[in-house]
Amino acid sequence: MNLATIIGFVLGLGLISYASYAAAADAGLSIMKLWSGISLLIVVGGALAATAIAFKLSEVLSIFKNLKRLISDNPYSPADIVKDFISLAESHKKGELQKSLESPPESMAFRLKTSQIGCEYVAGGYKKDVIVDILENMEENRAIREERQANVMKTMGEYTPAFGMIGTLIGLVLMLAGMGGGGAETAPGAVPEDPAAKLGASMAIALITTLYGSIFANFIFLPFAAKLEGISENKEVESALILEGVKLLYDKTHPILMRDKLNAFLESKDRILDEE
Repeated sequence: MNLATIIGFVLGLGLISYASYAAAADAGLSIMKLWSGISLLIVVGGALAATAIAFKLSEVLSIFKNLKRLISDNPYSPADIVKDFISLAESHKKGELQKSLESPPESMAFRLKTSQIGCEYVAGGYKKDVIVDILENMEENRAIREERQANVMKTMGEYTPAFGMIGTLIGLVLMLAGMGGGGAETAPGAVPEDPAAKLGASMAIALITTLYGSIFANFIFLPFAAKLEGISENKEVESALILEGVKLLYDKTHPILMRDKLNAFLESKDRILDEE
């Protein structure tokens, strides 16, 4: 589980809620004065509709699928992948690579899914340039797909402030119309509606919609887009590590030399110092 995302979201939500409650209490108002279903509909509904126009439906729906990626961490690290390749190099040295791939150790079973295809090609006797070409194409297409997914979030973050401004303009138009006496006529004998109250309600819609647009953009969609981009960048490093490991495995590189070459992909604190 990605604690940074969860802590950041909960902390931010808590701070915004507390600040809103404290400000409302100081003004002698209920915090529910900051709630407006109309404003929420304008901001979120409008941004979602505009994003659906800009992207394919499957890409828009990926917003919900990506929520799991945002709060989940890899159960393995690049150092674990290096250890896997060292173990596979030992097996390849003994002529038992295929056996290791068919029945990997329990600790290696999950991590191998990221590199198993390339290793199976090595065991199957494919040419090196063919293997490299396939793995590079897989990585290129993965990067394109994940970039599009991040762009959906980023686009939502760009549209929500714009629709917040649209809501502000709607509120201002209604407010000015009320100032001009353009509202409904008061029935004979009825108590005239307070113009200030009408203007206040219209202005509230205007300002709350802007508030919602800013919160959704800067607290949800843009940070989530940045998170997805970071996850994709980490996968690029991981894919480069796997590609190099597969090439070294193909060349039957000695496990110690493989360890030293793959250590270059790791931070100094994570490097493998001996065969584990």
